[in-house]
Amino acid sequence: MNPRDRLRCAALGASTAAMILVPTLGPVLAGTEEGAEEWDTDITPPNYAFAIWAPIFLSNAAATVQHLANPSAEVNRRHGWWLAGAHAANAGWSLVAQSGRFRYTAAVLPVAAVLAGQAHRRLQPGDAGIAPHSTGLLLGWTSVASVVNIVAVRGRPLPARATASVVVGAAALLSTVVATSRRGYVAVAAAGGWALVTNALNPRRTRTARAANALGATLLAATTVRRLTAR
Repeated sequence: MNPRDRLRCAALGASTAAMILVPTLGPVLAGTEEGAEEWDTDITPPNYAFAIWAPIFLSNAAATVQHLANPSAEVNRRHGWWLAGAHAANAGWSLVAQSGRFRYTAAVLPVAAVLAGQAHRRLQPGDAGIAPHSTGLLLGWTSVASVVNIVAVRGRPLPARATASVVVGAAALLSTVVATSRRGYVAVAAAGGWALVTNALNPRRTRTARAANALGATLLAATTVRRLTAR
């Protein structure tokens, strides 16, 4: 293991720990809140949908341990820094939200999604164990969450049709990722689809929003099935 490998592993280990500990321990130790409930939108998933962070945290922690166990693997060198950046950005989102500056979070979460997307892309060649799946979960959820985040902080509600278009557009983008991936695409679809399906089933939302989420989830599911059957 060379010095660059050690530095990358340290960065990934620290960023993974921060991504998990900041949102889980911050409210307990500092009495802070992220305050997302105050920025509810017609496309925000219901509270129970955010339980997906449990498998995201657990799988990414396991992937980081796997990464640290084989730091000189070429696939780890390709994606490690991108994933460390994605984890750090997610921790940063939570810090910004807990500091009472939720309106600025829309500048952070899309960065996390883009970095996760780059890590996902660089994980496609070769065998990287659990990492494509853990990164896929992170990418799928943060991609949809980024759209919700941007809509939430824009200051005034989007027209219903515009909101529907944004949701379907996000689903189409994720479907493209699924269609062009070799590894981890089921995880991408599962996380993104979870966000869409839970909101489609949310009776508190308008019919237009629910229909858009249902359409997006259907598109994502159909793409995934086609990708699986084409193997």
